[in-house]
Amino acid sequence: MSKIFVFLIIILFPCLVFAQTYTVKKGDSIYKIAEKFNVSVNEIKKANNLKSNKLQIGMKLQIPEKNEKKSNSKSINENKPQYHTVKKGETLYRIAKKYNISVDELKRLNSLSSNKLRTGQKLLVKAQNDTTQNLSIRENEKVPTIHSAKLDIEEKKEELEEIKASENISQLSITERLLLFAKKMLHLPYRFGGNSFSGFDCSFFVKKVYSMVGIELPRSAREQFTMGVPVKKDELQPGDLVFFRTYAKFPSHVGIYLGDNLFIHASTRSKKVTIDSLEAPYYLSRFIGAKRILGIDKESIEKAIEEVKKQEN
Repeated sequence: MSKIFVFLIIILFPCLVFAQTYTVKKGDSIYKIAEKFNVSVNEIKKANNLKSNKLQIGMKLQIPEKNEKKSNSKSINENKPQYHTVKKGETLYRIAKKYNISVDELKRLNSLSSNKLRTGQKLLVKAQNDTTQNLSIRENEKVPTIHSAKLDIEEKKEELEEIKASENISQLSITERLLLFAKKMLHLPYRFGGNSFSGFDCSFFVKKVYSMVGIELPRSAREQFTMGVPVKKDELQPGDLVFFRTYAKFPSHVGIYLGDNLFIHASTRSKKVTIDSLEAPYYLSRFIGAKRILGIDKESIEKAIEEVKKQEN
């Protein structure tokens, strides 16, 4: 029976080969699985005859793989130069991602000094015999790559905008979106009192990430500690806020809980957005509590913010 099934699949879906079977785990979404295996959501749904995006824990999914014939046909022209004509609304980041190259490389290939593009502009996205040319460059003649903190920040900002505008983002839960945005901001620089991507502190990082899912929080860690509902440490869920006493008696540091005793935060010690463990001695001794914002109605949060403002005045 199984041999007949495989035979029918090959006949009905000649362009698909099942690379492997994946068992759905707790917290999985069809979007996350598609991203993990570098296939589209529609391909997974088609391969498994799914009519919706809903998955069940323990469900076994066939992960499709593109037929090698397609990739072989592409390799025939792989040594020829490739060009891309800029369309309205496109950015360097989006084009670079499409052709699997870095923004730096795209700028180098086209001698671009800025990130500005114009509609109809023709960009070289792959040079002729690019691999051979690179191998022929002697060690002391290697072309230096343009890489700066400022460029990294611009790329991060563009990437976040691309994700927010993506159709796939609507398939994620609010918690999944929150953690996705938070992790995309990893390694951005820390600056005490900072309010921008060029440098921000712990509370602004939390405020910024929550605003990306439509929840506005107060500016300081001390004010954010008044929000939501208290959560016991052993009952923490991803997306909860975790608070610490560092340089003051009041809550002076905050991060976002990720699960498995890990939290993401704009770290004074690391001078960047990073991930640390709640069990690390420094944070273990300074932990003072946690609050849950997700799942709390917006009206309650707004009332709490108003109360904080009244107390300040």
